[in-house]
Amino acid sequence: KFKIYMALSVVGSFLSACGGTPGYIVLLRSIQPDLKSLALGMQTLIVRTLGGIPPPIYFGALIDRTCLKWGTKQCGGHGACRIYDANAFRITFLGLITGLYFLTNILGGILYFIIVKRQKKLALRNQENENGLEGNEVSNGHASINIAKKSEDPSKESTI
Repeated sequence: KFKIYMALSVVGSFLSACGGTPGYIVLLRSIQPDLKSLALGMQTLIVRTLGGIPPPIYFGALIDRTCLKWGTKQCGGHGACRIYDANAFRITFLGLITGLYFLTNILGGILYFIIVKRQKKLALRNQENENGLEGNEVSNGHASINIAKKSEDPSKESTI
């Protein structure tokens, strides 16, 4: 079982590390040149804040639930855990990590489908622009009307 765990752990770590460089490339390509340093700074701030402050709190709270015997301080207060339930600790710790990876992948998949849908709309809009369906715009300053251009090719002609 340990070898299977190590193999899955190495593969999972490798796959999650493979997303770092493409993430930076997407960020740098989608930002205006004069805002790139600000964008990288904001990304680093957000990742470090969300990845550095909450996890010790919820990991600690869940791990504390696996304690079997608590120590006491000299003042009579709640001390450190002396004995953990090893099976509950293992299931809690690895289950939380697996659950967070699963949630991350679900949110990434949703984001992927949103981006694909948006790209299809942009491609359709660009194709309409190329076919001359837009571009003849009449405006009086308050409202504008798009007039479809008659194409030489009847199959590309628009009926509005």
